[in-house]
Amino acid sequence: MGIGKSALVLGSLQQLKRLEVIANNVANAGTAGFKREDALFSDFVYQSTYTCFGSGPVRTTENPLDVALEGDGYFRVQSDEGVLYTRAGNLTLNKDNVVVTQEGWPVLGKSGPIEVQDSRIRIDPSGQIFDYDEDEENLVDTLDVVLFPKGTTLMKARNGYFRPIQEGAQPTQAERYSVQQGALEGANFNVVEEMTRLVETMRAFEAYQKASQTQGELDSQVITKLGDA
Repeated sequence: MGIGKSALVLGSLQQLKRLEVIANNVANAGTAGFKREDALFSDFVYQSTYTCFGSGPVRTTENPLDVALEGDGYFRVQSDEGVLYTRAGNLTLNKDNVVVTQEGWPVLGKSGPIEVQDSRIRIDPSGQIFDYDEDEENLVDTLDVVLFPKGTTLMKARNGYFRPIQEGAQPTQAERYSVQQGALEGANFNVVEEMTRLVETMRAFEAYQKASQTQGELDSQVITKLGDA
């Protein structure tokens, strides 16, 4: 394969990978706490996927089990793969009245899994969770909001959750945050802008494909002429 054809193939693969990443972003536009990704390349070769950890917009839902985290930090979740971290606050109660994620994983408070006595709960800005015994309000636990020190790299785990790449990396208690009950943090990108990137990348991919096809036809013509010489 000639240098020109190789460059076209690599360029096509680059756009295809970028297309895959952008399409995944668009598909998760409605996913609470989703973080936008982008593909990183070096000399046309795919290196890794970069996650943008900026905050997304907060929208009101009026659901008392929805919580938006404003400021620094992550919620801790006890998954079947160990502790994972997330900004997604669309919580629910399981059959045992334990506060869990949409996957059924317990959300951790400072004392462990959070079990309430009543589906009526109140969550204050510090993350304290209160339930009710008849009309008496009781403090159950506090959401364990944590932050990783600088230099810690987070990678995506299952279902958009995160875990630290560095083995043994331990988070600390977050301080500069506020929990908003009845609200959710949305995906941290503009859907229109991401759709525009999707279309542009699709066009670039098609251009590489067309150029590669044209190059192949020219090569065939050259070979034919040489054979006739």
